[in-house]
Amino acid sequence: MSASLSCTATKRVGPELINPSAYHAHVSPKDKPQLAREHLERALPAVMADDYTEAVTWLFAALEAAIAALADQHGVTIEPKHWKKADAAEELYARQAVPVDFAPALRTLNEARKKAVYEGEEPDLGDQSLEDLATDIEMAVRLAERGAS
Repeated sequence: MSASLSCTATKRVGPELINPSAYHAHVSPKDKPQLAREHLERALPAVMADDYTEAVTWLFAALEAAIAALADQHGVTIEPKHWKKADAAEELYARQAVPVDFAPALRTLNEARKKAVYEGEEPDLGDQSLEDLATDIEMAVRLAERGAS
């Protein structure tokens, strides 16, 4: 039995993506602020339990979705790559669209996620705790939700 998927192709022409919204629509039919909130809600019990793998995975997904929502709301182009979302976060901060630069948290969580998932090790969060990161991500999610209303 075979399954077929219908997908709108995204074509790269030089550094530009043609129809990047097709990518986002295909990945998730939910709006990004809602998705960010759902990911954050999945992360919080793991944060409280010090389950680093679950916590950093879902905190990272929540922050990525929040940044994608904020980028859409403020006309910042974003490519569907993890490291490009940090660039979008920096641009949002530079434009004063957000009060905090979320790029460092995004980069920390991306590295932490890889360390926890691929290597099975407790990640280095620098001088932040899971709770600190969750507080920052809660702010990003609220900003995304506020911008969507």
